[in-house]
This record gives sequence, structure tokens and C-alpha cells, in this order.
Amino acid sequence: MEVFLVGVLAALSPGPDFVVVMKNSLGIGRKYGMATALGIASALIVHITYTILGFTIILEKSPIIFNLIKLVGAAYLLWLGWQGIRSKAQSESVHDVGIKPLLNSSIMQGFREGFLCNILNPKSALFFLSVFSQFIGDNTPYWMHWIYGGEIILAVGLWFILLAILISNNYFRKFYQQYMHWFDRGLGIILIIFAVTISITTLSS
Repeated sequence: MEVFLVGVLAALSPGPDFVVVMKNSLGIGRKYGMATALGIASALIVHITYTILGFTIILEKSPIIFNLIKLVGAAYLLWLGWQGIRSKAQSESVHDVGIKPLLNSSIMQGFREGFLCNILNPKSALFFLSVFSQFIGDNTPYWMHWIYGGEIILAVGLWFILLAILISNNYFRKFYQQYMHWFDRGLGIILIIFAVTISITTLSS
């Protein structure tokens, strides 16, 4: 139960994953936002696997590799932020015509965005290197490692799916569509700030 609560708290803390789910849910729709949430949850499987198998030791003893991962993640966030800043105002008719085919054909794109955002997010790697690894030790049965990992995936996945459902409510979406380009630009700036902060801390360490 403790691990589940830690996972919920980690998901609740503002970060790139939160921003991407909110942006996709508001801008495109519930299914796209939920696909993004599932992509994030799937990326956690990778983090949990290398933590349990002991790859954390490699990252701890090879800061160059870990710093490279952080810089790649910062570059991806920078790209997402730039896409948001470039958002332009659209008429309601254009938006309505363009959104349906995008929703029908790009569910996998939403999943991919969520997966890449989390897998390249240094915050996720740091969480499993520090917090999650504290719950698994020599005295912890091996099967319990995977139970703990499953609790993290369940907690984070459920939170972001719930967020996608709530944020994609018609009331929020109509308000968002009216001021879409300003929201996109604001969220883009936030992602760029995350990217710059990660880059500065990585290069100065």
C-alpha cells in the first residue's frame, strides 16, 4: 500500500507527463488523452524492469550515460514545447473538420507521445533510482519486486486516465478550443522551461 501511495504522489506532482496528458485531452479528446496515459504507464514497465534487474547500478556508476539520457529527454521536451509555441488560432469550423480524422487515425500517436515523454523523462528515472529502489532489497522476495512495480504502474496509470477523462469534459474542451492557441503556447513554454532546467542541472553537475 505504501508503494501505491508513493506512486500516486509521484503522479500528482506537476511534470511533463501531466502537461502532455492535459494538452492532448483538451486539444484532441478523451481517447487521445487516455492513449497518452496508457503510453506513460507502459513506459513505467521499462523503468521498473531495469530497476529490478539491477540496471540502476550501471546508471549510478556511469553518470555519463545517465546524463546523456537526461539530455535526450530534455531535447524531446524542448521539441514538444516548440510545437506548442507554434500553435495558431483556428476558426471553429476548421477545428471541427480537422479534429475528427486526427482522433480516428492517431490514437497510437497519443500512446507514443506518452511513452516517449515518460521514458525520456529524467524525473521518472530519478524516481526509480532513488525512491522505488528503497523498497526493494536483499530481504525482499523477488516476486514482491514485481508486485511493487505493478502498484506503481496501476497508481500512475489510473491517475492519468482519470485526468484525461475529467479534462476532456465538454465544458473544459469548449473553453479550451476557444483559446486553444494560448493554452498550447502556455503549455509549450512550461515544457521548454522543464527542458532548459533539466539541461542546466545536467551540464552543471
